[in-house]
Amino acid sequence: MDYARRLNGLRQAMQQQGIDLAVYGWCPSFQYLTGVLVDWRGAPDLQPAGDLLVVPRDGEPALIASGRYGTDGGPIANVQRYDAVVGYTDLLRTILGARADGVRKLALGAYLPTAAVTAAIEASGHPELCDASHLMDSLRMFKEPNEVDRLRKVARLTDEAMMKVVRGIREGVSQFDLRLEIEAEGRRMGATDVSFGPWVGFVKSGSPATFPGLKNGQVTDYSVDKGLVANTAITFDVGFVMNGYCSDWGRSVYWGTPPARTRDAYAALRQAVGGTVAEMKDGNLRACDVCPAIERRLDVLGFGEEMRARLAPSRTVGHQIGTEVHENPWLRPDSEEPLRAGMVMCIEPKLWLPGEYYLRLEEMVLITEKGAEFLTEFDRELFEL
Repeated sequence: MDYARRLNGLRQAMQQQGIDLAVYGWCPSFQYLTGVLVDWRGAPDLQPAGDLLVVPRDGEPALIASGRYGTDGGPIANVQRYDAVVGYTDLLRTILGARADGVRKLALGAYLPTAAVTAAIEASGHPELCDASHLMDSLRMFKEPNEVDRLRKVARLTDEAMMKVVRGIREGVSQFDLRLEIEAEGRRMGATDVSFGPWVGFVKSGSPATFPGLKNGQVTDYSVDKGLVANTAITFDVGFVMNGYCSDWGRSVYWGTPPARTRDAYAALRQAVGGTVAEMKDGNLRACDVCPAIERRLDVLGFGEEMRARLAPSRTVGHQIGTEVHENPWLRPDSEEPLRAGMVMCIEPKLWLPGEYYLRLEEMVLITEKGAEFLTEFDRELFEL
């Protein structure tokens, strides 16, 4: 990983915004700048004290380490062990030294513990404050080769884990059972976490088309603990974490013999996604162009209304992925960000015909100079079980 490039990119952003000091706790940006796989997805109350990254605009960064995570051989040379007796404030004063008097604007990262926030403010002389959470968004958009390799591996793990889960589906299994099995299978195959809770939805053909009293946006009234019966569409939304990078994957299959309309709908979804991905290469599309491109194809095939039924009014059909499962840019109407080589996008349109089906196809796609490559390769022809 090119940590020097990342640090320089952060400093350029700090320069542009007049920021003198940035402080990050365990969060995606901490991982991105240090390579330390802190457990930032876990419960905050289980995190040890320490683990702060201190980046002055001028001068070398420093790492305050809890000792829970390995830091030897990392890109940050100045590593200070957290001492509860000394506390954050004195450590930060020592790290900043004479620079403390020059801190007029302090940027604070996401997930910082309150004690670290108050110490950073005090040690730097109560400067103006700002949010450091998105300082590196434009830098993180473009994945380095090692990042692409990690995303490729977690995508492959997801394909393989989900094929085992899908091939193991039997009559009577519940949505709840499958959610448990998905996480267990991913962890058995090497995932360290899920990037979000696995989602499984059943829609039985000919079921009620309206769900009075249920949550807004709900696509089915099939109880999560009710067993699978014949003539039911099964939809997955799944993500795992491995080596600090996320996957995000979606598919639908059908238990039984699907009605012609349902079979055709899933074929249309595959065709629309495949045709849109075939258009993608460096700078050829903007984020806001992806939804209309998919929608036009579905309209031609007769299924545009089913996509609008689910996605209106947001018309959001995906996002970028990396250390976080949802990264900028999002594929939505208000984002004119060009899709450039090095981005890894998740493309996730959905079709919904109430009472008949809810269908998803989510792919991880690497954009290159010459075109786009699917990182997720689960058999797209597999539908009828």
